[in-house]
Amino acid sequence: MEETIEGKLKKDKITIYVEHPLPIEPPAEPAPPPPQPLKLTKKEQKKLRTQRRLAKEKDRQEMIRQGLLEPQSPRCLALKQLKILQGLKWRFALQPLSVNKPMWTETLPGSSHQQSVVNDLSHPQTRFKVDVNAQENRLTGCAVITDEMGVVVVEGGRKSMKRFSKLMLKRINWAAAVANEDEEEDDKRPINKCMQVWEGSVAKSSFKRFSVHQCMTEAAARKVFSDAGVSHYWDLAVNFVDDDA
Repeated sequence: MEETIEGKLKKDKITIYVEHPLPIEPPAEPAPPPPQPLKLTKKEQKKLRTQRRLAKEKDRQEMIRQGLLEPQSPRCLALKQLKILQGLKWRFALQPLSVNKPMWTETLPGSSHQQSVVNDLSHPQTRFKVDVNAQENRLTGCAVITDEMGVVVVEGGRKSMKRFSKLMLKRINWAAAVANEDEEEDDKRPINKCMQVWEGSVAKSSFKRFSVHQCMTEAAARKVFSDAGVSHYWDLAVNFVDDDA
């Protein structure tokens, strides 16, 4: 009898794998749905956010008091400090950004550099825009203007460089600035435009502030960059060739 049973077994179906059947839930009534959250008005939501923010700030102050967190360094906005120092007329009001300078140097290990070439930068309006925007964005560098071309070199933070680059390449209409000047020579002169020569990062700034220089000769223009130790900036601008020309 046993031999007959063993002969009927299909041993080829037996493997090392174990088949786990799908679990079947026992028959029972479904659980009731959870209660819906209470709809709050905008005023109540604002009040709830305020309470959460105050509780979070209270916990943070308690952790600072226990020495578990470091207190934040006091912030002093440059514009607010400038107004205070100008109102009091202190002697050190000449450097209103000295308090914020350590913060900038910590966030920016290196300065970004951008060099542009303009065919004609002699128009007072465009020259004023370049000078004012560079100072408002706290950029250092120079704008060297000659009879042949204008070279603008700026150094500073990434966000400031992005705003200044947008001004130079998109916002200023260079062709319209000199459209009414020398109408007889319009056919001979190339279209006035701004071209970006180079953009990247430098280890340290070469200029202390932004200044505009009107040079009569190329030697005088080159001397402006030589005094800052970056004479190769002028050589790069002179040898630049516009691919779109």
